[in-house]
Amino acid sequence: MYRVILLKNGKYSMTLHRCKTRKTSFINYRKLIDENQDVLFPRQYVNYNGIKPIKYRIAIVKDTEEGDEFRMLRDKMGRTYTEKPLGKFTIIDDNPYEIEETFWMFGKNPVHERVTIHDIIKPIMVGAYKQKMVKQLIVVHNKLVLYNEDQFEMVICKCKKDAQRLHHEIYKACNKNKIKSIMFMGTATPATVSRMYEIIAEHTGWPMTKIRRTSTRP
Repeated sequence: MYRVILLKNGKYSMTLHRCKTRKTSFINYRKLIDENQDVLFPRQYVNYNGIKPIKYRIAIVKDTEEGDEFRMLRDKMGRTYTEKPLGKFTIIDDNPYEIEETFWMFGKNPVHERVTIHDIIKPIMVGAYKQKMVKQLIVVHNKLVLYNEDQFEMVICKCKKDAQRLHHEIYKACNKNKIKSIMFMGTATPATVSRMYEIIAEHTGWPMTKIRRTSTRP
């Protein structure tokens, strides 16, 4: 039995495909790698007992049998070593893999209505080519806030680094589409963060204890 599996930080997560032949497993493995080229905003953190970095890989594995030859790999120092079985599996090949990140957008259910960067860009682009409709985009801790007199949008990220990364990706999208009506303010400074607290409170009705949170960590 051969499988294509997903690894999270080097540990087995789930089986994506299983079959009886090596040839079929490689066909499906390469298909998954090819389909993975369209991820725009890859997940880099998970919220599991705290905000932690995450790296995904996919691998072809088979049930370990007597006589299996294990791969020779190199560590970060360039030293060779023999790979150990992954539980009951022998790893045949592996490759980096990315998962599209999802976000909680204010006004939507944080569990059942999560959005991707594609969904976030749509409301940001509303009226974007109108020169008099200037909007500001700013990072406030783990929140990305877009606002002007007529519009307020807020995306709650897992941590500040994700919010900053999202700010940068939206900047690249606007620059590519020659949109100049959005002011990219970067990360709120101590001098501006208090005013941003007031704007968030005005539009959300949230208490300050919730607004001041810096991550989605429980």
